[in-house]
Amino acid sequence: MWGESGWCVAVGTLRSVMWSAAGSGVGVAAEVASPTRTACCVVVLAVVLAGGCAPGDGREMRGANPSDTAGVLVGADSGASGSAAIVDSDDGQVVTATREGAPKVYVNRMSGQIGELADYDLSYPQVSESPVDHAVNGALEAVVAKVYSAFRAAVLEEEGAGAGASTLRGTGKVLLVDDRLLSVVFDFTTEWNDAATVQQETSTLLVDLSTGREIAVVDLFMADGPWLDKLATAARADLEAQFGADTLFAEGLAVDASNFRHLAVAATGVVLRFDQYQVAPGVAGTPWVDLPWSAVVGLADPSGPIAHLVP
Repeated sequence: MWGESGWCVAVGTLRSVMWSAAGSGVGVAAEVASPTRTACCVVVLAVVLAGGCAPGDGREMRGANPSDTAGVLVGADSGASGSAAIVDSDDGQVVTATREGAPKVYVNRMSGQIGELADYDLSYPQVSESPVDHAVNGALEAVVAKVYSAFRAAVLEEEGAGAGASTLRGTGKVLLVDDRLLSVVFDFTTEWNDAATVQQETSTLLVDLSTGREIAVVDLFMADGPWLDKLATAARADLEAQFGADTLFAEGLAVDASNFRHLAVAATGVVLRFDQYQVAPGVAGTPWVDLPWSAVVGLADPSGPIAHLVP
């Protein structure tokens, strides 16, 4: 089954979105690269969107504070080899120890302006040294493309209303990567020009590294097992400890698969994320619940994607 993003397009989704934006009149204003950087690519926008091409030649997209550039392709560290994760240490894009046989992880960043209406800065992981790089990177790009597209559409809808600038920020962090599975959590923050509060969004992505296919949450557990009930009970107990029982919204924790669609996997267990306003008031943001593997013992499909992780 398909996972939460429903990705079913080829790598290049993000490129298509950006090129479409560039041709619309308002479009994307990519920054001008310095002379020393133009050797990487003739067209600056191609540098921004080179993630689908970079893995094959061992390059990566880096930059601690790329406020003045949309990303520059540079050679990977000479000491890097095998499955070492190559990312900017300031970004914290990989929050797990790299495992034997895992693909290399690097970071793509796209940033720029939509006319004078808005600016954005989005970073997301990409992989190389995997037999299914193309499919995996396309799935990762698709998550960012979906959020960017929605943001851009909303901004352009307000064009001419005398509104100030809005901003979109986002990151994708790898919680687990081994030779079989990639688990990523995405966080996006939007500050609308006329809003008093910040909008937060979260998304998760699980990818089978043997096929490049997205993994649905339901595929992690035994079909006839009480996994939804167990997740709901454990999540409620954790969230009550965080925010107080009287603060929680019961509907957002009801035993329904849609309430637990933002599920990620870490080395220590399962991670649940919830939408803003789903389980608590907006000030709580997008709550995070960590569940140890002991919480899902006997529930995971013994032949499924996380069977090798559950003790």
